[in-house]
Amino acid sequence: MDEKTIEEAVGYVCASPERQGSSFRFIRLDDESAYCVLAAAAFMGRFAKMHGFEEQRLFIRLLGTGLRTESDLALWIGESFPRVNAGRWDSGRKRAQEFLSAGIKVFVPAEPFSGPVGGCVLPPSDPPECPGILFGKGSPLEQTPLLAVFNSRKPRLISPDSIWLDVMRRFLRGMDPGEIGLVGSTGTLTYDLASVLALRLGFLQLMVAPFPLVAAERQLFTIFGEKGSAIPVISCMLDGAACPAKLAMRCRDRLLARLADFHLVLEIRSRGNLLAVLEQIQSQSPRPQFVFKPEHPGSSNAGNFTLLKKFPEHALGFKSPGPLESVKTGSISSADSLLSSKKSFCELPLTPNENISWRDYLFHYTRACSGPWPGEIYRQYLLDLLDARPLSGRSPLDTLVRIAQEGLLRASCRMVRGITPVVCWSSLPPRELSLLRKWRRGLARWTVEPYGVAVRRDILRSLGAKPAIYGSEQVYSTLPDSEKYRFQLSRSGPSAAWRHEREWRIAGELALGGVKPHQGFFFVQTAKEAEKFYRCTDLGLPVVAINERD
Repeated sequence: MDEKTIEEAVGYVCASPERQGSSFRFIRLDDESAYCVLAAAAFMGRFAKMHGFEEQRLFIRLLGTGLRTESDLALWIGESFPRVNAGRWDSGRKRAQEFLSAGIKVFVPAEPFSGPVGGCVLPPSDPPECPGILFGKGSPLEQTPLLAVFNSRKPRLISPDSIWLDVMRRFLRGMDPGEIGLVGSTGTLTYDLASVLALRLGFLQLMVAPFPLVAAERQLFTIFGEKGSAIPVISCMLDGAACPAKLAMRCRDRLLARLADFHLVLEIRSRGNLLAVLEQIQSQSPRPQFVFKPEHPGSSNAGNFTLLKKFPEHALGFKSPGPLESVKTGSISSADSLLSSKKSFCELPLTPNENISWRDYLFHYTRACSGPWPGEIYRQYLLDLLDARPLSGRSPLDTLVRIAQEGLLRASCRMVRGITPVVCWSSLPPRELSLLRKWRRGLARWTVEPYGVAVRRDILRSLGAKPAIYGSEQVYSTLPDSEKYRFQLSRSGPSAAWRHEREWRIAGELALGGVKPHQGFFFVQTAKEAEKFYRCTDLGLPVVAINERD
């Protein structure tokens, strides 16, 4: 296929003959067979303690016997699990009836999956198809052509100006919700963003859950709210047993690729699991793929070019959309509207570094927030990103702006012994932050960033701030209850020594409105950031640029 624009790629979807086909490539089992599968699943989920792919192998064997009656199923269970007792079997039967009453359906593939079970190499005697069974609630959209969106895993901190996010916005907004639906999932930010945007635009959706079906209602409520209960959902796991997380995610991607009539490919890494899934599907059962063609090839999108080169008859490359799309809608403001027209940079109370007696202050450091703000629901965070709302990038500067706008330092029990929420401070000034700052690989972020609030030590003392108490468990046991919030375990060795933080704590939240301009200030890295920060807030405290030259 020749390279297209986004508009031409969307037009191809509307004109494609695949749009008229049936997208759900699974067959619903009759009630008798479904009851046997549900009863076996209920029993195995509660008493057999096995992984999901192990259950799937047993389901395939079960269906291969052709059994349809409860007595035959009881015999099969007894042969497969010799130590089963009557009470456990009766519990499984009752649970199966509950599943049927709740509207849970059972499906088998119209064509067997090829390839190993979720990437696991099975013994030659075992059937390789997985999943052999799907469990579902709601109508699976048998007659609705479906689009799936694929994007390799991204860093935790996402900019609303990311090019892949802009491509997804434009593509979905260009389609007619009455002509096509979305087959989506959850577990990665891209899937959640695509699903929330599709819901807003009015697309029908089918959700593939990478977790047991019985947990789907709670999980989908987090993303969709009350509207999540109306979205049909399928899973290869029902109750109890589940696959390891990485395996479940790979199988989820395989299901999405198989169920979708069209693939939208945003940014795919080379030599990754997702690229392998898409290559496998296109080799066995090709379908139109709309592959974004970035202007700047790199490691994050090399898989895009692999698909375009390997499947030229079915992969349609489309161009970069050019300037970032305006995402202002109705009363939603762009980031620029956050800046107050009443303030100018010449009014900025920028305090020179050399005029500060750093040792007289304590410092509360902030960092980027990779997700919802404290107290914010996850769905709102997704909507903020989609609309590129102010502060939706959740950068360290955004975090500091939010603190200033709220005029509040929120207390937290996180990383603190006990239940007393505290605000933490350090006597280390920003220019000595290297002693405190560490990269958390598992969280993909720094422990602290050179952004925050400084307040005079004597003022904080008057408000109840006290130094942390470092010591052993024995020290903790001797502290009165009123002082235990100050405790920080300190052992020998660099990995457990916290004394270098020189931490102070104050119990409860701290309202910054009571801090006078001569008593505290905000600090950022550069003068440009100081200008943006000052124009976004009205708290009145001075601003210090740690690096006075940008």
